Amino acid sequence: MVKPRGFLAVAGVAAATTLLAACGKSTTTTNTSAGGSTSAGSTTATVEAKNVPGVGMVLVDSKGLTLYYLKGETTSHITCSGGCASAWPPLVISAGIQPTAGSGVTGQLGTVNRPDGGGLQVTYDGSPLYTFASDTAGQATGQGVSNFFAMTPAGASGSTPATPSGY
Repeated sequence: MVKPRGFLAVAGVAAATTLLAACGKSTTTTNTSAGGSTSAGSTTATVEAKNVPGVGMVLVDSKGLTLYYLKGETTSHITCSGGCASAWPPLVISAGIQPTAGSGVTGQLGTVNRPDGGGLQVTYDGSPLYTFASDTAGQATGQGVSNFFAMTPAGASGSTPATPSGY
C-alpha cells in the first residue's frame, strides 16, 4: 500500500512529539561570545540563508539542514536536553572554531556553553540553534513542532513563525 506524502509528514511529527516529551528543563546562566555556527565536531562553521520549500528564507547549517529555535529559550535558559536534544540536535562547534556568517545572514552569531556539558552551541541573535533529526537538507519538517520554529534571517522575534504548506 502506498501512503500519501502527508501521512509520512504527520507520522514524523508524531514521532518527534513523542521524543520531545522526554525534554528536560534546566536554567543556567552562561556567557556568549561573538562568533558563528557549524555542525557538531566540525572544523568549519558557516550559517547561511536559503529558501526552503514551504517555509521560505531560513537559516541553514553547512550541510544545508534547516536551523530552528525553541520559542522562549535564551542563552541563559536552555531547556532542550536529554531526549529533546536527541530529536533536536544542538548546533555545536569545537572550541577554537570561529563561526562564519554566510550569504543572507544579517544577525549576530554567537555561542553559549550548553548546561548539559554538550559543548559550545551556536546562537543567532541570542537564540540557541538546533537542527531536527528527521530533516534532510532542504527540508523543514520540524516547523512548528513542540514550539520549534525555523530561524529566519530576521531572527526569532518580531514576527510570527512561518507554517509550512501542506500542514
